[in-house]
Amino acid sequence: MRRTIMILFMVLVGIASVASAQNYTVTDLGVLSGDSASEGLEINNSGLVVGCSDTSDITTYPCSSSFPGQAFVWSLKSGMQGIGVLSGGVFSEAYSITDTGLAVGYSLDSQGVSTPFVWTKSAGMSALPTFSGATYSFAGQANVKGAIAGSSNSGANPSVILPVAWIKSGNAYKLLTLPTLSGAVISLCCSINNSDEGAGVAFLDYTGTNYHAFRVKATGAVDLGTLPGGTISNGIWINSSGVVAGYSNSSASGSNWIAVAWDPSKKIHSLGTLPGGTSSAGNGINDSNQIVGFSSTATSTSDAMIWTQKGGMQDLNNMIAADSGWVLEVANSINNSGQITGYGTINGESHAFLLTPQ
Repeated sequence: MRRTIMILFMVLVGIASVASAQNYTVTDLGVLSGDSASEGLEINNSGLVVGCSDTSDITTYPCSSSFPGQAFVWSLKSGMQGIGVLSGGVFSEAYSITDTGLAVGYSLDSQGVSTPFVWTKSAGMSALPTFSGATYSFAGQANVKGAIAGSSNSGANPSVILPVAWIKSGNAYKLLTLPTLSGAVISLCCSINNSDEGAGVAFLDYTGTNYHAFRVKATGAVDLGTLPGGTISNGIWINSSGVVAGYSNSSASGSNWIAVAWDPSKKIHSLGTLPGGTSSAGNGINDSNQIVGFSSTATSTSDAMIWTQKGGMQDLNNMIAADSGWVLEVANSINNSGQITGYGTINGESHAFLLTPQ
């Protein structure tokens, strides 16, 4: 969701937890043939990782500006394998994969039209339905029931982006519009848990400076608010208990993001930053309420981090071998076994990584 907001900007001009592991083994997930960068976006409870591989260089975010590129699925047995693009596509990205191996994301064509997809190993990639004339659509996550949450605009009103869900009916998917916050013009959705509850972000105007995290069910949407004095917040991931990880600013942080979590009662909790840092964000959360993301430090703009109630926020770079050669920059997802994926730099390139607790 963090990258979705960056792409859109360009288009628009008491939580309980278990203790985190003290050390991790780091695995380089590599890149697809001919590429130079990759990023892991989600890891499921079976250890499968999805993300994107492309030809971007170390000065840019992986999978943000260099085409062609394509979504991948990585497994310990088979390594990284590209899953292709939709017909006419030049780029694809997989945001999420279920424990049954169903991946979702979007495919982009040469005209800049993004189309949501669903992928399985047996059936390959296929397009999900969108509103007539849609130019901007993506699928964010699927749950164990097969419900998929995402966003779409339409040809009739391309400047308004709505939260949507796809529900499987027989061999096809039915597209439904989800509720959003009153006055929202753009709603980017969605992480979805197994209770069909989602979390996302609703833009209240087109300036890109006034947006709030929201939690949504088919019956309605709830504004999750911000830290005291804040104007922006984003709900990036929701776990099975309804705890949402994301970020918010506050009167104290100014325009800087600070990692936060909302408990099921909607109370917001600041997770702080790494020592010397001024900004942070929570990108992923597992069912033990372990949260991963990134934080600035006194010497870095982005170090991958993990937060637990017992240990607070810790730099994942301090939890791998000192001679690994890695600089872990962003952690995106943590599964229920504590495995983490994201991206960092190794040998002068940005690569997806897998961290496994020792």
